[in-house]
Amino acid sequence: MKAAPAAPQQVMYRLCKAGWAVVVEKVPNAMGTRIVCPFCTSSHMVPGPVRGFRKVRRAQWIKLRRVAE
Repeated sequence: MKAAPAAPQQVMYRLCKAGWAVVVEKVPNAMGTRIVCPFCTSSHMVPGPVRGFRKVRRAQWIKLRRVAE
């Protein structure tokens, strides 16, 4: 019986609105994905497929890397 492949690691990037982050799957050779931001009129670039949005505490949000414009 084969073992199931490990689930890809999920990473959070902070969005333009304080306290909100986008959950992105970290794939080794992924092309960038452009997402439409629910909080502003522009779109942002993230390094993999988007898996959702999450509300985080301020201390966690400050530590996250910002999405590319």
